[in-house]
Amino acid sequence: MKSYKIIARSKKNGSNKSLLNKGFVPGIIYGKGTDSTKVAFENKILLKLMGSGGFYSKILEFEISGKKEKVLPKALQYHPVSDKLIHFDFLRVQENTKVTVEVPIKFLNKDTCPGLKKGGVLNLVRRLVELSCNAINIPEKLEFDLIKSEIGDAVKISNIDLPDGVNPTISDRDFVIATLAPPTVEVEVEPKTEAESEETESENKEDTEDKKEDKKDDKKIETSEDKSK
Repeated sequence: MKSYKIIARSKKNGSNKSLLNKGFVPGIIYGKGTDSTKVAFENKILLKLMGSGGFYSKILEFEISGKKEKVLPKALQYHPVSDKLIHFDFLRVQENTKVTVEVPIKFLNKDTCPGLKKGGVLNLVRRLVELSCNAINIPEKLEFDLIKSEIGDAVKISNIDLPDGVNPTISDRDFVIATLAPPTVEVEVEPKTEAESEETESENKEDTEDKKEDKKDDKKIETSEDKSK
């Protein structure tokens, strides 16, 4: 595991605003039964880690004043106007630290899946599954093999092989993660023949002429009534 050097915050480092201007993001490391530690981490390295995927479920190792600690990202705070990262919270990870994390799901063998080859569509009900486990046992991802999946099948949490000690936070039901739906069928409207088009045009013309005649009759009736008055 790669270690990242971060600095302990103190009055010598200046204010949080000063740290931000120097390219550092202020933050805090905390944990059950331990004292919180105020730190600052280089902004460009932190942004790179955030963009590498699975940020909130990845254990990081920090070196602070020569001492190494394992941490888990918990929260990020952004400036309300500039949207720049201005603070972070990391959880100190120990051997018995229990955490709740969201882990992505990867579907294998999409190219050879029988249902997808027949035109089926893989509908993802959940892209992430929330898990409860020991911090040192967080899986990088969950996997499901579609090699035998047919149209109409549903992938449930019970179909996923979870590592020992890793459990879904939803425990009262066997929830659905994805379904293999049938293809969407579009109803094709056959174009009208030339004869049908002429017939429709003739009917529309007759309707128009009938309406004109009705208006003429109505006008005659109105005129007769006016004369009688």
